[in-house]
Amino acid sequence: MVRKACDNCNKIIQVGDELGGQKVACEACGDINLMPDAPDPSRASRTDALGLPPDHGPEQAVLLVRPAMVRARPLVFFAHLVALVAGLAGVVFGLLTSAAGFPIVAAVAGGLVALVAVGSLGVWKIKTLSAALEITNKRTVHRKGLLSKATSEVVHDNIRNVQVTQSFWERIWRVGTLGLSSSGQDGIEIEIADIPDPERVRKIIDAYRPLG
Repeated sequence: MVRKACDNCNKIIQVGDELGGQKVACEACGDINLMPDAPDPSRASRTDALGLPPDHGPEQAVLLVRPAMVRARPLVFFAHLVALVAGLAGVVFGLLTSAAGFPIVAAVAGGLVALVAVGSLGVWKIKTLSAALEITNKRTVHRKGLLSKATSEVVHDNIRNVQVTQSFWERIWRVGTLGLSSSGQDGIEIEIADIPDPERVRKIIDAYRPLG
């Protein structure tokens, strides 16, 4: 069954699946309403298999995913940790040896190295927080920015292609770049890098878009 509140009187209109996507007159006021499409049985089986909300009915949040830090750049993250530890060690060494007449240069240099490492990690973290991929049972939205916002979205019914790009090391660490394109555009409309477990994200999106 397909249900919809009348645009004029808010009375619930209920018709059979065969009238999904067609115009139907409200029995109460006679207003003509465009009914939503009937649920797609193939999509229902895919969403049920993954334990996801159905594609019909009200819009529901399904998944929120942000770019990964450690898994996306493990060597860079390790280098930051090494610099932080070395910097703190320099501070401790400089403070302990300054009383014995050694210059405090080691403490100052170590403090600068540690400060730069912490600052770089902080900027990196902010960048990951400023990007997000929000998937509902109706659409996928790419949000960018913390103070200023920019969004790009694709309705699942219009998605033509889902691309997952992974290098050899990205496959090992299970991260990658996800790209979405719709039937109305030639190029990629949504592209977000360093997504954790991109194959799982692709399967969720595929569960809500028409296939075949």
